[in-house]
Amino acid sequence: MRSFFLICFSLLLVIQANGQTCGDNGFWKIGSQYGTKRLSTNCGDFNCHGFAAAYMEGGLNSVPNWGISNPGSITVASQYTHSGGGPDQNYFKNSNQYIQVCDQSLSNVDVITQVFGADPGPHSLVRDRTTTFNPKFISKYGTGSPVVGHEFDSTWYELNYATKSEPDKYYAFIGKLAPSAVIPKDQTKTISLPSKSGVSYQWSIIGSTGIVSFTSATNGASVTVRGDSYGNVTLKVILTGCSGVSSKTQTITLSVPNITISGNYTTSTPSNHVLGNGNQVPTGNVSTYLSMSGVNNFVWERYQGNLTYWAHTNQMHFTMQAGNILTFRIYARNASNDTLAIRNVTYYNFGNILLYPNPSNSALSIKTEYQGALDVEIISLSTERKKSFAQISGNEIMDITDLPKGEYLVIVRVKGESVLESRLVKNE
Repeated sequence: MRSFFLICFSLLLVIQANGQTCGDNGFWKIGSQYGTKRLSTNCGDFNCHGFAAAYMEGGLNSVPNWGISNPGSITVASQYTHSGGGPDQNYFKNSNQYIQVCDQSLSNVDVITQVFGADPGPHSLVRDRTTTFNPKFISKYGTGSPVVGHEFDSTWYELNYATKSEPDKYYAFIGKLAPSAVIPKDQTKTISLPSKSGVSYQWSIIGSTGIVSFTSATNGASVTVRGDSYGNVTLKVILTGCSGVSSKTQTITLSVPNITISGNYTTSTPSNHVLGNGNQVPTGNVSTYLSMSGVNNFVWERYQGNLTYWAHTNQMHFTMQAGNILTFRIYARNASNDTLAIRNVTYYNFGNILLYPNPSNSALSIKTEYQGALDVEIISLSTERKKSFAQISGNEIMDITDLPKGEYLVIVRVKGESVLESRLVKNE
């Protein structure tokens, strides 16, 4: 067997000396009769292990697949080059981006490592990720071959009758967590890894308690956490594949920044007003200015109301009209565009509010230009009997026939704030 590969290597040198790129298809046994397909025009400074790692980790300039009709030139990033000391046969075993899985179909694996005795030795191949059912595979044979697509058992080594000296090992590609993430206080964030068959996940929080908590199960590929108080913690996931094979661990730093969204707004009156969650404003121009302390940018997202507005960074301007409402969700972000804090802010104008008819026998309405919901509470002035109506829209007719004859206090509220208190006389 050793002499066979020495002959093949010598033949390869002759082919390359004659100017043919990476040898011809006949030499590499490329063709439908072999169940193989050429996927690159060049050889490149990378071997099978470097190609497999680059394929999975996004290190290719062009990603080959079984369906391409015109092979192109393929190169890998510097960390995967052969001359730069790129990955070897132990890379997938040692990297925490890969988990060895057992008892899985070929459709569920990403990388396979093989050993063909002393010659040619270790080999790595990848599943063409564009194929699942009846999967195809992609290999490279040292630095002197093109990239080749093939059936699982049709590597160049097997087509040349090489014998494996140990069982194949199957790996699932997990990727890696980002180094850090930001969670605004009182908000949630989902942290995810790919969900892979044959891999178990277990998440935990390391650090001070009370800063971050789980709001989801902790044994899946994804986990959701909530920022409870300001500070930093570490989120850890333990990944387990084959029984008896060492697990892999990944971590990510979670930060809950001490950032609040605050500011002032002006109206037709000359003074500044502290921005609240709910802001009753008169008709006319309204301008809001937010503090930029610890913040690089703000995003204003309107989710209630249809008034035209203009917003840029920490400023927002609009013209309030009678009876209108305008609500924003404001995102404070840093230079990396991470969301540091979120706040909901509402501006509203009630217009003229009138209780009618008054006195009344059977029906009651709140006449207003305000377009939002009203909470109406009716309290008997003689018996302390109370009746409440929640989420009543303006000008909606309320049936009060069940109220006894007498005098009542009617309180109308918007978002908890009293906007009208009026005496009602029930005649019958």
